[in-house]
Amino acid sequence: MLQNYLKVSLRGLRRDPVYSAIHLAGLSVALAFGLLTYAFVNHERSFDRFHADADRIYRFESTDFFDFEGKPALRPLNLPFFSAEENHSFVFPVIFGLEIKQQLPEFQDVIRMTRPYESVVKYGVTSVYEKAILHTDANYFTFFSLPLTLGRPEQVLAGLHNAVISEGLRQKLFAGENPIGKAIHYDGRVYTVSGVMQNPPSNTTLNAELVVRLESDPSYREQLERRYNTSNVYTLGKLRATASLPQTTAKLAAVGPQLFKEMIDDVQKYASPEQKSRLAHKPFLLTIRPLVDTHFSFNERWNCTVSPTNVYLLVSISVLILLVAGLNYIIISLSKLAGRLQEVGVRKVVGASPQQLAVQLWLETVLVVGLAAVISLFLALVLLPTFNALTDRTLSVFDVLQIGNLLGLLAMIGAVSVLAGIYPALLFARFRPTLFLGQNRTYKINPLVIQGMMGVQFVLSLMLVMAGITMHRQLTFIQEKDLGLTKDLVLKIKNLQPFGTDRGSLVYERLLRYQATNPDVVMIASSAGAYGEDGFNRNGTTIKGQKYWALEQAIDYHFFDLMGIKLRQGRLFSPKISSDSAKSVKAVVVNETLAKLLGDELVFNQPLEALNGRTIIGVVNDHNIEPLTKAILPAYYKIALWYQGVFYLKLTPGNLPDKVARIARDWPQLSDGQPFEYSFLDQDLAARYRDYERWTTLTQLATGIALLIAALGLFGLAGIQAINRIKEVGIRKIMGATVGQLWLLLNRRTLALVAVSFGLAIPLSTWLMNRWLANFAYRIDLNWTIFALAGGLGFLVALAAVSYHTIRTALMNPVESLRTE
Repeated sequence: MLQNYLKVSLRGLRRDPVYSAIHLAGLSVALAFGLLTYAFVNHERSFDRFHADADRIYRFESTDFFDFEGKPALRPLNLPFFSAEENHSFVFPVIFGLEIKQQLPEFQDVIRMTRPYESVVKYGVTSVYEKAILHTDANYFTFFSLPLTLGRPEQVLAGLHNAVISEGLRQKLFAGENPIGKAIHYDGRVYTVSGVMQNPPSNTTLNAELVVRLESDPSYREQLERRYNTSNVYTLGKLRATASLPQTTAKLAAVGPQLFKEMIDDVQKYASPEQKSRLAHKPFLLTIRPLVDTHFSFNERWNCTVSPTNVYLLVSISVLILLVAGLNYIIISLSKLAGRLQEVGVRKVVGASPQQLAVQLWLETVLVVGLAAVISLFLALVLLPTFNALTDRTLSVFDVLQIGNLLGLLAMIGAVSVLAGIYPALLFARFRPTLFLGQNRTYKINPLVIQGMMGVQFVLSLMLVMAGITMHRQLTFIQEKDLGLTKDLVLKIKNLQPFGTDRGSLVYERLLRYQATNPDVVMIASSAGAYGEDGFNRNGTTIKGQKYWALEQAIDYHFFDLMGIKLRQGRLFSPKISSDSAKSVKAVVVNETLAKLLGDELVFNQPLEALNGRTIIGVVNDHNIEPLTKAILPAYYKIALWYQGVFYLKLTPGNLPDKVARIARDWPQLSDGQPFEYSFLDQDLAARYRDYERWTTLTQLATGIALLIAALGLFGLAGIQAINRIKEVGIRKIMGATVGQLWLLLNRRTLALVAVSFGLAIPLSTWLMNRWLANFAYRIDLNWTIFALAGGLGFLVALAAVSYHTIRTALMNPVESLRTE
């Protein structure tokens, strides 16, 4: 029996290749997108789960003392039905880990980690610029399951100046030689290579290339003595297998206020009434969070995170496309049932039961979905590079074809088969042969249910269109917004000399002389931190009883001119005025935001208590230092020529690659052999929104897929209407109706359906997009042009989809139309 069903199903596919192709195209694309999404989510969920004791490793977190603005808990897309992520701090003093291990024996082990600034690692004459550097405790390789290719986990960090390098760094420094026992130079200190670890996997937050002891930092002893006054390390704990998580959490909540009492008292002493009210409502809390959950976070300060909004967005888009594809299959299947009524009648007359007919049609659905799944596998692998680029991941073919992902695809096949096959199968089985068998008539399929399905399709598709247009406009807005500074033709070169040396000043002086001999360079400036990379110090300040974060940047005398930052009041720094660089005066230039906060307290050339004794000499225009998701913060600038972390070279227009190549050629002599690490300011500023750009493109791609599948559904709906009204069309044509009148007659309901869907999509899209736009301090307004574009596109797609059947029916010879009945 089953073999017979399969034969009939295959004959049906061959008999109508156009509709079979439509079925396979819509379902295979939807399943491919679903498989890639499933693989992505599985990969993200696998972060740090490979550790032997992953289920017992937790990250310590606490109430953020310096949340002066009282940031609310964040939710994906700001939707209330998603769980919220509290704004916690997870940076602690170095002494915290030592004391928490003593006071809470529930923790089998505790480890501290910190990621310093990128630096140069040297071996002999070979220098490597390295970003992934980790300072940690000696138990790092026993606490985590990170395999070593050379060395023993319990010994590799036993020495204070031992270092463990990755296989990648080993190849760069030693060209495959055995590095054990050899000396490398990092941050002005000498370390001995004691181990080599495997290159970090793609699903870990611990992606270090160089690991050294935390205690090897010269400032470590001072940090211990300062106790809880300085926080700069992450702290993680591993619970004992016998420990109770609720009891441990309760003990942490109790011991936290004791450990941080001095800091809590200090914060309450200087807190504003609003802050005191918040502290009273939500007192200080010390807690823990599973390491495996830290990857899904809004807090980008953790090494490797993915926004929950993006994950939910991708999953929602995938489910939506699968739903649209399933509805599309139902619509087209129903449009073809009218042509199979004679088959149903014959089968019922010869004894086929309704259940057998239902099973037959449902198996046809399973066969089509199964074939689409096979195609989707190949399609997913073809689209994998594009998907990786859009999600900023490096999923491999093996990642996609894992057993778990294939089981997920199997589950999607089952779900789509049930969704798309049950209703047509039951309707097929209920047909009564006495209504049409042996009679000259056609069974009329009621299109109301189908029109409802098409309405759902178009509401969802139009919502995607509106979301795609809104996201594109917001992205364009933030990319083109005047930031209040000059970002074009500014080359940034990093100074990789160890902090605290005078080598940066020497390089700076050489660059100034180099400018005089190089016509490609218009101007040179420097700063301690890098613009476009959040390279600012953050200092808490109290203005009129209210605590604020103020950004601090150390610059040279040419910085404002090179950046095109304009003077609003007072004056700028001058090398002719010695007090501008005197540490006793602490002269600063502030931005307009800080000047407005100071209000009548702003007095030039006098030390201000609000700025901890700093003296304001000028005010410059507001300019966006941080991403446009954040409002402009108070900021001040000071002269500090003793350390330049970044050099800025303003170049002349034209032929930039050749100019950069010439500077790269001269750089080793100018910098005493430093690696040439450079970027352009405009590219760094644009990179802040690369994540939004990728997800906007992904949404637009999904919009195109959903619209295409919905158009295929409309194609099928037009076929239903053409079959149900073919005799009416023939009669009207004999009575003198034109092709245009007949086209309007047949498409009137469809156009009305699209219009109703458009009306329903507007409020839903407005609500969702306003939630998404709330993430931006600077944002566009939703206006009628967005909805007009989306509605126009929806109508064009609908017209293109229905015109084939309606025009074909309208042009049919009325004699043939009437004979059909």
